[in-house]
Amino acid sequence: MYEMVDALVRAGGRFRPRPTPLGDDAFWPTKTDQRCSMETPIDFAVARSVPGQPADLGFDEDDDMISCGLCWATITGANHRPGTTWGAPGG
Repeated sequence: MYEMVDALVRAGGRFRPRPTPLGDDAFWPTKTDQRCSMETPIDFAVARSVPGQPADLGFDEDDDMISCGLCWATITGANHRPGTTWGAPGG
């Protein structure tokens, strides 16, 4: 599944989790009793990774990081390079 997310991000797509035991509709449990599908940080990562963006905005370095405001999930720049995986809560 993580490889699928990487492929979607590299292609400029959006990611919506499939149903899993994690919660209703596979939304991550959050700090505020809301549910989060990680779409906002994924979309932000895609927007920053568009070819032609200024180099200092590129989401492609190991220390580039986006943390979701609702849950504990974090996406790092290293996770969006070939051969790496997407970071999910607890992983």
